[in-house]
Amino acid sequence: MGKKVAVLYDIHGNDAALQAVLEELRIRPVDGVVIGGDVAWGPEPVPVMDRLIKLKRETEVYFIRGNADREVAGRERELDEFVSDVNEWCYNQLSSEHLEFLRSLKEHQVLEVEGLGEILFVHGSPRSDEEGIRCSTSEDEIRPMLKGVKQRILVCGHTHVQFYRQVDGIRLINPGSVGLPSGAVGACWAILGPDVSFMETLYDIDKTAERIMGSGVPYASAFAAHIRRPPIQGP
Repeated sequence: MGKKVAVLYDIHGNDAALQAVLEELRIRPVDGVVIGGDVAWGPEPVPVMDRLIKLKRETEVYFIRGNADREVAGRERELDEFVSDVNEWCYNQLSSEHLEFLRSLKEHQVLEVEGLGEILFVHGSPRSDEEGIRCSTSEDEIRPMLKGVKQRILVCGHTHVQFYRQVDGIRLINPGSVGLPSGAVGACWAILGPDVSFMETLYDIDKTAERIMGSGVPYASAFAAHIRRPPIQGP
């Protein structure tokens, strides 16, 4: 893979946050980018998808499918009303190219990063894209999730909170959420290689919230409130 890789998880249709991180990467060059899932479910799915597809043409990018990507592309309705309504809206906004791209994503990636070795990237846990590993998740709960994992570093997302843990010799890293972070105001992500650097990129959240209010997304006020006042705990 190279010496450095940028890791962006849980963009959730926040184009301004994604743009801010990509602009920062222009002054912090890396050898590749990992997009860790849950990209389109949110208020601006089309510009986010267009930006990521363009990025794929310009640099080395590795994508992982998140549960929200699967649910949007599958137009899943057997979920709670909030999620289902946003799924339906996003599905109707996206083109057939966007939807096929989401359906083609892999469940995990394994990459070699200089100074860190082989790294397993998943969205939730190694056994499920819906299973979250949190700061508070007990080691007894985590151990079954890690069964069969050979790598000594696991990068996961889904819970939207940056953290670093170690369980039975396996380093667990969550880069946080670019688009709907918890416990942080800016877009959260990470750079791996040769060490682990947690990043938080600030952007104009008030302007973004105003744009979300005019996007037409269901529950726009809830998305805008999250961005203006991120919760302490992850979802």
